Amino acid sequence: MTAENPENGAAEQGFSFSDKRRIDPETGEVRNPSGGPAPESEAPAEPDVATGGAPAPETDPQAVAQAGTGAAAEPGVDVPDDISGIDDTEAPVEGAVEDEQSADARLAAERLEDLQRINAEYAAFRMRAKREQDRARETGVQAVVEALFPVLDELKLAQENGDVSGPFETHATKLVASLEKIGVVQFGEPGEEFDPNIHEALMQQPSDEVDTATVFLVMQPGYRIGDRVIRAARVGVQAPAE
Repeated sequence: MTAENPENGAAEQGFSFSDKRRIDPETGEVRNPSGGPAPESEAPAEPDVATGGAPAPETDPQAVAQAGTGAAAEPGVDVPDDISGIDDTEAPVEGAVEDEQSADARLAAERLEDLQRINAEYAAFRMRAKREQDRARETGVQAVVEALFPVLDELKLAQENGDVSGPFETHATKLVASLEKIGVVQFGEPGEEFDPNIHEALMQQPSDEVDTATVFLVMQPGYRIGDRVIRAARVGVQAPAE
């Protein structure tokens, strides 16, 4: 390129340049290496504002995923685009799960054994308490009956002699019935076979009319509560003659 000097009209050697920019600043199209416009088949690159108008470099999805995770992908490993749903919790070890279940089973067995032992102890306590209550009740009844022995003996003797009649006989019958309600039983009758466990022989005489020792006279009746004898019957006994 040349320029003319206005004063002398002589031609002055100037400077020239060739525009080799790939992007046409006026049209924004990509030029050919020869400087012409780009062919229609090649789409113009969008200018990138962050780089001052230069097109953004091509991005690889795998490279983006690697940059997002901050770690390089190993060869042969596919990294998904969305890793938000990946669970990074460690899976439980099978042996540890079995040990935990075994510990729970042992604990349950120990608790069941403790419960069974407590139930057995409670059942034994209830039976022992019931026996003690019955024994205490019998002891109290026995103390009352022993205190009434003189009255009961005189009442029995009066009945045998026919001295109890009218209203007194009714009261005597009610007294004996009341003792039976609380478990006190009167025993000892003439004709019974003598039993040293429940009879106390105050007298004895031989007799040809009996084959075994037999009660023929009841001096004082006996009393028992259930199977326990409070007082043995005091009787006279006939024994077989030799």
